Amino acid sequence: MKKTYNTSWNPFEIQYRVEDESSNQGLDFLFSHTHHSFTRSSQRGINSDKIIVALEFGEVFYSQGLQWCVLGEKNIPTYLKHKKNQLMNTVVIVSGDSNQVITCYRCTKPFKNIKTKSKILQKAS
Repeated sequence: MKKTYNTSWNPFEIQYRVEDESSNQGLDFLFSHTHHSFTRSSQRGINSDKIIVALEFGEVFYSQGLQWCVLGEKNIPTYLKHKKNQLMNTVVIVSGDSNQVITCYRCTKPFKNIKTKSKILQKAS
């Protein structure tokens, strides 16, 4: 069984460690919020722990040069089933090269929405 826990005290950092209990070995992951994602996550009630669950257990899609981590109902681990309504359909968008969280949100049909997006990010004119 894996054990995951948040190791950062900085609100703009999302740092967590995943440990394998049988071997006591672990991996550290570090992501940082952009100002936009920090503001939006606060407004939408998505804290760092929910973002960590989405990053670790969510299904990853690559589109528009970004990573889209989608935490669907089937991706939620059994030990977090009691928080299913709070975690389900969470989407975390991460830049592909710098491990920055661009934004996060919840929507009713995230898989359908992401699959219908254009493959290339359009530039603003």
